[in-house]
Amino acid sequence: MIAPAMNSRTDGALTYQSLGQRKALVERVVRSEQMSRLEEECTELGDLQVKLYFDRDARFRVVVKGVVEASAKLSCHLCQASVPYNLRTTFNATIASTEEQAEFWSSGEESADLNIVVIEGPRLDIAELVEDELLLDLPGQVCVDSNCGNRPSMVYDDGVSDEPPKLKVQREKKDPLKETGELVDRQLPFLGLKAALQEIGSLSTPEVGEDI
Repeated sequence: MIAPAMNSRTDGALTYQSLGQRKALVERVVRSEQMSRLEEECTELGDLQVKLYFDRDARFRVVVKGVVEASAKLSCHLCQASVPYNLRTTFNATIASTEEQAEFWSSGEESADLNIVVIEGPRLDIAELVEDELLLDLPGQVCVDSNCGNRPSMVYDDGVSDEPPKLKVQREKKDPLKETGELVDRQLPFLGLKAALQEIGSLSTPEVGEDI
């Protein structure tokens, strides 16, 4: 293990190639101000605990596994209040020295499993190595408390709240007496016609023994 150094932006003579060859473990406490872009995304950011495990893969490329932890406060996506958040990021990366090298590696058959990070200089720069990984790992929604007292209510211009309106289906109540009357009215013409036919039939049909 390499002992913690002073809080400089780089670690002097420690190059990525030498770290990978030695399979070194680097542990550092990185001050929050060294992560300027990350600090802008947080309302508060404590010092970061960084562990970097270096190695080389089968093609002698430098690879690193990183673990970064820090205490932070992020703005709530709704009310913008500061919400405590335990920032913890783990990542695996393959170190490339140029964009051309990274593009060439990306075209290989094994590229689907590679997280290639392009580093500008040959010497270890912890902020350059881990800051993008931290930014990508920030949550889009830090507060999940639906009953939070600071949660704003969405109110439309007519005063209706953001809760979806409940559709009320009102069915007309039918009066049974009214229904019976309507049924009788519909049947009356047919009943009268039936009675008339029966009467005509009785007049026109001769009784047994009657002369025609």
